[in-house]
Amino acid sequence: MSTFDMFIALDGHGLNGFEGFAGVARLRADTERDHYDVRVKFFDGIAGGHATQINPQGTLAYLGNLSQTLLLYDPRTLEEVARLSTLRFAAPDVVYSSQTHVAWLGERTFVTVIGPDFYRFEVDDLENPTRLGPHCVTLPHALKRSPSGRYLFYGAMDHDKKGYANQVGIYDLETDQARVVALPATAWHLGLHPSKDIFYAPTQRCSPQGDMEFAEYTMAHYKNYLFEIDGPSAKVLRHAAIPKDLPGFLTSDVIVTDDEVLYNCCASSVIARIDLATLSHVRYIDERVGALSSMRYLRSGLSNLAESLSRVNLPDALHTFAKSLRITRGSLLDGSYGLQLSPDKTRLLSAHRGRNQVIVYSYPDCRVLRRVDFPPLRRFFPEHLGLLDDTRLGFHHSAMSCATVA
Repeated sequence: MSTFDMFIALDGHGLNGFEGFAGVARLRADTERDHYDVRVKFFDGIAGGHATQINPQGTLAYLGNLSQTLLLYDPRTLEEVARLSTLRFAAPDVVYSSQTHVAWLGERTFVTVIGPDFYRFEVDDLENPTRLGPHCVTLPHALKRSPSGRYLFYGAMDHDKKGYANQVGIYDLETDQARVVALPATAWHLGLHPSKDIFYAPTQRCSPQGDMEFAEYTMAHYKNYLFEIDGPSAKVLRHAAIPKDLPGFLTSDVIVTDDEVLYNCCASSVIARIDLATLSHVRYIDERVGALSSMRYLRSGLSNLAESLSRVNLPDALHTFAKSLRITRGSLLDGSYGLQLSPDKTRLLSAHRGRNQVIVYSYPDCRVLRRVDFPPLRRFFPEHLGLLDDTRLGFHHSAMSCATVA
């Protein structure tokens, strides 16, 4: 199919998406006509837009956020359908504990995490969810239902009170039992095998500040991993390790085809491609903005620099700043956060946060075909943002749907 929608969760400008704006962008693509249409919607009274998931029928969408709020919208119009505070069920134990991701079980039924447990919600009766059972990890993050439908696979975040996660979780929807897979490093995000109950999780290596405080983490300059994990046995089948001096830092969306695993390494401004046959050969699509081109995005670069300096006490953290420069390969701009493969597998779409544009590649050769610019943030908040302010909408996780196309 040549016409489809790419949805991108928005968290506004800045490095810390936990505290920013909350919105969604939709890129409607017609690759046959080479036509791309952009729509953007921000939601009042909510902060920290993070991820979006579309139900299989294309009639409802969820905007995950850091505001302890369930927010549903119509993906065909981007208009809000319903919202509910989850504080009636549990208060967060850390500031970044919220309902950032859901897994759809049906057209109007989804699962998400609240406190130590998974809950099943019916859209028509949000106030009375069903508690399923404990998730058994530090704090679930990315959440996906396995191809067979039996399992929920989920990453886990490092935690101020529980320390480094170094684990992922598997929840059996038939038995309502969770199992934990121990890992040598933390993994927030994951992608599903196209047909098997297997998932792939790249690492998200962070360092806390102060006394184990991850709310404003810094990047940890260690080797990164990609784990292949089997759902039924809850075991790591294979893994790849990427040396720390190769680009591979911070992750967001993960795509798995019959031939390879692709995921964006946001801080290093590359898309990693690892072959599925051996899980050992790593290639990169380099999206780093060069010194000359970065002048176009000077406001965004300076904004990132200012926030970086405001996060740490620089005289005591020169080593942290130096590591960050090595991780980003000297760039002040963020890389790609949203990543999707078109339904016909001929286009790879990369939502580049620093450039505020979606880069359209041909696939599998990954040649740049188009760069689709998105409007600046100040267009939606003119009373608060001036001409010299950071222009980024704040791309984060993305989703793909054909069912939403009229």
